Amino acid sequence: MPPKGKQQEPKKKKPTVEDKTFGMKNKKGGAAQKQIKQIASSTAAGGTAEEKKKEAAKLQREKEKLAAEQARKEAAELFKPVQTQKVPFGVDPKTVLCQFFKKGACEKGKKCKFSHDLDVERKQEKKNLYQDTRDEEEEKKQKDGMEDWDEEKLRQVVLSKHGNPKTTTDKVCKFFIEAVENQKYGWFWTCPNGGDKCMYKHSLPPGFVLKTKEQRAAEKAMMDKSPLATLTLEDFLESQRLKLTGALTPVTPETFAKWKKERMDKKAAEQEMAKMKEDTGRALFEKGRRFRALLLSPSPKLAHHFN
Repeated sequence: MPPKGKQQEPKKKKPTVEDKTFGMKNKKGGAAQKQIKQIASSTAAGGTAEEKKKEAAKLQREKEKLAAEQARKEAAELFKPVQTQKVPFGVDPKTVLCQFFKKGACEKGKKCKFSHDLDVERKQEKKNLYQDTRDEEEEKKQKDGMEDWDEEKLRQVVLSKHGNPKTTTDKVCKFFIEAVENQKYGWFWTCPNGGDKCMYKHSLPPGFVLKTKEQRAAEKAMMDKSPLATLTLEDFLESQRLKLTGALTPVTPETFAKWKKERMDKKAAEQEMAKMKEDTGRALFEKGRRFRALLLSPSPKLAHHFN
């Protein structure tokens, strides 16, 4: 009989976490539980050192492959020839991004007629030439009230409203400030002091802070609770009278009439003194010349005056 061939040995099954921790689950000690966790974590990491090394090499090859593909795409995009850039008639070249600058190959620098701002395409809004959007924009502005604005939005609206270009002073228009503080400023606000011809500035002064709704509500509540809100004029005058000290004269009809007479007499004396000062020196000389001319004049009116 031919010799029996050597039977193939079955592959050994890798021990699992349950196999390695067999008989340890019922142990309640802290050391035993810590050992079980270590065994579970090492088994989850899986494989021998050689298998881990192979897995790391595989991941490294995949990363290198992806990096090479990305570099190839960037090189193809970089060295792709750029055609001569043209713009339609009537379009400002500064609103179009320079394609050579986008590729990093523009040699003109500041002399380039196209824009070197990478955000210029985002800033330019594409308008629908088949639809008139002016009515929609006006309706949108009418709904956009100042009560919902913050300080940044307020400054943007002030800068966007063209006009008031010529000012002869650094003073800020009081109507402009009142409109801002009273929540009346907006897209369609017009200055009562001549509109765009107002000589004062229509811009926020340095350090201006726009109050929020909460701040205005808090100030109003504080003023309502303040005793000054219910203070009458009589109470205010009485409180000020109580603050007076010293020997004072009470105000009665008699004392008031006496004070008024003294004041009028003093005013009349001052006017008489001023008139006497005018009648000195050259003023008297001029009056004398005019009087002499009247005497020598053969006017019938003058003769009638002296008769």
